Amino acid sequence: MGKLILTAETVLPVSSGPLKNASVLISGGKIREIGKSAALRKRHKDACETDLGKGILLPGFVNAHTHLELGWMFRRLRSFRGFTGWLAQIIKEKRAGVADGEIVDAVKEGIEANIRSGVTTVGEISSYGGIDIPLLKSSGLRTVLFREILDSNERRADFKSLEKDALFEERLFPHSLYSCSPGVLKKSLRSHGKNGVPLGIHLAESADEIKFVRGEENDIEGKIFPLISKTPFKKPSAETPVAYLKKTGLLDGVRITLVHMVQVSGEEARELCGLDAAVILCPRSNLFLQVGAPPVREYAKFKRIGIGTDGLSSNYNLDYFEEMRFLHLLMSQSEGRRAAYLTVYAATLGGAGALYLENKTGSIEPGKEADMIFLDNGRESADPYLSVISSSARDVGMVMVRGEIIHAGKTVRPNI
Repeated sequence: MGKLILTAETVLPVSSGPLKNASVLISGGKIREIGKSAALRKRHKDACETDLGKGILLPGFVNAHTHLELGWMFRRLRSFRGFTGWLAQIIKEKRAGVADGEIVDAVKEGIEANIRSGVTTVGEISSYGGIDIPLLKSSGLRTVLFREILDSNERRADFKSLEKDALFEERLFPHSLYSCSPGVLKKSLRSHGKNGVPLGIHLAESADEIKFVRGEENDIEGKIFPLISKTPFKKPSAETPVAYLKKTGLLDGVRITLVHMVQVSGEEARELCGLDAAVILCPRSNLFLQVGAPPVREYAKFKRIGIGTDGLSSNYNLDYFEEMRFLHLLMSQSEGRRAAYLTVYAATLGGAGALYLENKTGSIEPGKEADMIFLDNGRESADPYLSVISSSARDVGMVMVRGEIIHAGKTVRPNI
């Protein structure tokens, strides 16, 4: 592929302010220059140019936490009460079994839904031994595949060999404090110490998790452990999940992505911000599971802050625009006019940072890989960030990953 100039009425780099009637020069799958269209045309007369027209060219969205393999669960989900009521149902349905074909179909449908929503990077939790891997590798999406680790699969888990290539990389994901004993957490920490590959974990999601780490009576040990024939394990006592994770050493200079982070005090959030912690919020999932809303007033200050749709086992759909709108409404309460920018930041550069990919993707800057989308939004606002949030999947005219178009709408030719 030679040089390509993409021109749009608005270019939204995210790392810097909006540009009107601007262009982006791409070659070799990377962004080479960004600036006024006339200047780029003059300097690069040998480049092909595509004028995308009226709309917004911006970095692709980062769906930083999802469970594509669990899409089949939505058809079986019934009403429940509370987090452990939901978790008990998930365990029972998994035990009842599901055909590999259903999982494959769920992953395929999930990939399509993400791409339609302008997602170029996914943080996928892989729970079925890699069924999702070939599908994600052939999807064109940039993928961080988190291998789910639990006490129950510790002996089968590979803590040493993690694959990585241009668009795909594997990481370890000890599931949670209650599903991983201190020994499993230490194994994950040792793996990180040897290879430096970032980790991930569900943390501070429910009130029962607080009771669990405090050693108080809780429904995780009282109702969930008996369902999976698990006996309570010896663990350090702590006042909060964040404090517990500290005691394990997993917050001591470790590159780790913390998912959910609902049950977190303002003081803890401020401390984590000072540590440059990586946090992913799944606000619709949190309310779906009746665990509350994250303290977005504090998280608005984070550099490494992302958004995830979670999976269809705990959400209505995988529509990334809906997830952004929900976060925007939450942030508007404390952030006012800044809420629109902060939401788009979390969906792009912040999400890339939450996955430790900010050197590759998340913004339109020279040297980064050309992961971009074009929104042909007829409902343009005076605030381009608000225009992005008010868009929908039908406005996605182009999805590009590493310079390759993986989705083109009606207004953009796929052969550009």
